[in-house]
Amino acid sequence: MASAVHIKSIGCRTNQEEMAALGSLLTDRGHLLVDTVEEADVVVVNTCIVTSATEAKTKRYLMSLQRQRPGIKICVTGCLAQYSPLEIKNRLPVRWVVGNGNKHRIPFILEDQSGGVFHADLSEHRAFQRALVNTPPSSNATQRTRFFLKIQEGCDCRCSYCIVPQVRGKSMSAPYGDVLCAFRGALDAGYKEIVLTGTHIGQFSGGAKGGFTNLVRSLAAIKGDFRLRLSSVDPRELSDELLDMIGSHPALCRHLHLSVQSLCPEILASMNRPIAEFDTFMQRLISFRRCFPQAGLGGDFIVGFPGETEGQFRRTKDAVDAIGFSYGHVFRYSKRPGTAAAAMAGQVDEKTKTLRGAELRQMLDQGHAAFIGAIAGDVHTLLVESSAPVTGLASNYLRMEVPGVTVDKNQWLRVKVSGRNEANGRCTAAPVEN
Repeated sequence: MASAVHIKSIGCRTNQEEMAALGSLLTDRGHLLVDTVEEADVVVVNTCIVTSATEAKTKRYLMSLQRQRPGIKICVTGCLAQYSPLEIKNRLPVRWVVGNGNKHRIPFILEDQSGGVFHADLSEHRAFQRALVNTPPSSNATQRTRFFLKIQEGCDCRCSYCIVPQVRGKSMSAPYGDVLCAFRGALDAGYKEIVLTGTHIGQFSGGAKGGFTNLVRSLAAIKGDFRLRLSSVDPRELSDELLDMIGSHPALCRHLHLSVQSLCPEILASMNRPIAEFDTFMQRLISFRRCFPQAGLGGDFIVGFPGETEGQFRRTKDAVDAIGFSYGHVFRYSKRPGTAAAAMAGQVDEKTKTLRGAELRQMLDQGHAAFIGAIAGDVHTLLVESSAPVTGLASNYLRMEVPGVTVDKNQWLRVKVSGRNEANGRCTAAPVEN
């Protein structure tokens, strides 16, 4: 039975990208996506447990849904559902609990009105690997702009702070042929930007077709009216070839997002994320910024990791300044039971974490403003995401506002950068005459 469904995604970029894909699957199954809880019969909540604060926030949100709309049907999925499914089902007002291994089945699961727990051991759930690649919707694609193509799930790394391998399993790659088929299907459906997503996309392995860089090269070589964007990349898997393709290949977005976490070698080693030849890595990023000044360069950072001194934090700040990030996301370290970092000595107090987080965010915001200032007057091509008013995403991941024009969604628009809207931080632009 079709339902009006509202999707709420809490947490990381992967969660957001997965819910964008789920929205397409739901509409293809006949469900109606709605913008608010008030309009919904069902709310799908994609959860996160990366930090204890996020877990607590998620549980509060679930309780507030029941107060806001008594009797509304709630489906909880994502990492919290994978980590503690019975606790969620027994202690919170939810109808369906769907672990990560069954997330792709949600459009069908919602039709089982009796509810229940849909959970699988990811290490043994091999059918999940075949379902990794999300299929492009068969209709109404012109109302969408970006297709999130999932190529991989899980992670084989064991970062000392991270609980993700416990809730997403070991790295599994989608078959190369499935990726290629879904990619071509998205182009045929009219999508103009394809985003490669996954938990750790650099661990993609495509059998005889090679690894991640080979996949990127193959997809970028396909003929068509599209651009290819990469989601977050681990710095340890950043090759010179990949940097060069991002900076110069006509089909690739001029955008690199790195899961940096820290730019202090000692802290990276403590995180179990050591970067070999760290100084060389730094020079490569500085060179990338110098050679491709219009490219977007973003990163994820953790502040207040156990043992982090003021000097080590300052080293990260100095590196951020030297590289010239155009944006970034900052997270305070949070203890997670079952991780090595939770038992480490030298836990940093919450006040210090908050101060360091604010300091680094201010630096990154200044970097964002400086980046916009540096490219003022340059011409970029937007993919229009909203037609009233016109907003769109540039290749370098700048979201731009273009006042005073009317352009249909999912169209290319050439614009000249004019400045920055200080109220929301967006770049402003004006159309370029053809």
